[in-house]
Amino acid sequence: MHKKQSRLGDHAFGQNADAIVTVSYKSNQNALKFLRSVLKDKKSVGLLQGPKACGKTTMLRQLSEKLPNDAAVAVIDGSRIKPRELLSEILSQFGYDTGLEEVDELLSMIKVFAVQQTCSCEPPVIFIDNVDRMYPSALKALDTLAGMKTKQNFVIRLILTGHEGLGSLIESDGMSSVAERSADIFSMEPLTPIETKLYLHARLRACGVKHVDKTLPVVVCDRLHEKSGGWPGLLNQYARAALRPDPPRIIITKNGKTVAEHAFKEKKMLLGRSEFADIVIDDDSVSKIHIALMLYTDGLILLDLNSANGTFVNSVRVKSTILKDKDIISLGNHRIKVLDAPEMNDDVAELLKLHDTVNMTNLIDIRRLKAERCVRVVPQGKLRG
Repeated sequence: MHKKQSRLGDHAFGQNADAIVTVSYKSNQNALKFLRSVLKDKKSVGLLQGPKACGKTTMLRQLSEKLPNDAAVAVIDGSRIKPRELLSEILSQFGYDTGLEEVDELLSMIKVFAVQQTCSCEPPVIFIDNVDRMYPSALKALDTLAGMKTKQNFVIRLILTGHEGLGSLIESDGMSSVAERSADIFSMEPLTPIETKLYLHARLRACGVKHVDKTLPVVVCDRLHEKSGGWPGLLNQYARAALRPDPPRIIITKNGKTVAEHAFKEKKMLLGRSEFADIVIDDDSVSKIHIALMLYTDGLILLDLNSANGTFVNSVRVKSTILKDKDIISLGNHRIKVLDAPEMNDDVAELLKLHDTVNMTNLIDIRRLKAERCVRVVPQGKLRG
């Protein structure tokens, strides 16, 4: 894999991918249906529970984006939030920057707004993510919001998410108003193996990939499902990692025994007998600085640095070459096996064919040749400032 696939992984499965690509599946559809039904019920409070990375936060984002434009909506992360922060953030998302500091004042302000909103159109909607990670004092403030009424009607719609056990949390002493509103609970379920394949491939297609089966074969999708348990957040994490290329490695042997193994941590490595080399080859037949290995996103280059006894790749003497996966470099009595070398992209491969050689000084030469082919000569008199 090369850098193109790494970028693809970031786009399809990275931290910002949900804002670009949303894929529907059975549990996702059922959760959205449940949440919509809760919002239609003026009394009920919706509880959405499931483990980390099950997609709860995505559910809230999806639903909040589909509410009418004139709806008053606040989406809050409840993790370790304090009462004043909670109430100030709610008002801020409703469009008010009051400068109030006291919790009671903030609660009164929210009630005035909620009553006006309910009487004129629809009650405001508050989504609290990670409600089970809120401070008890913030839960108490939330319970006060849940109990606000006008003419016996509740004036705030509530959707709360957290890990398993939200029912017990709501039944605690500090959440009596929420309990009074007949809280309904929906538990998220993981994707099946088939849904996993459809989910991963749909994300790839949404990012412009045509041959999704080649990028993430079915056997890889099955492994990702097994590793993630079918939870979408973990699927994104592992799929992104699967599309990131492993750094090239070299395994150095002598007389069939492994001497050392090195992974590329830098873009350039010098090999030779000298202690100043990045990798020291203890062999009298090896020059002090024998070869340089240069890593690019689209190729791994070997350069012979005017060594006394020469450098051989797959038994062929070379001065410079582009290394491929599992190539064998011979330096004196040592053999060096190349693993996970980046694949040449299509442009590089085409240029190598056109110039009838694989012994290029380095990829800079290839890129220069490519640029020269793309230069367009502008006739005199056609130039514009």
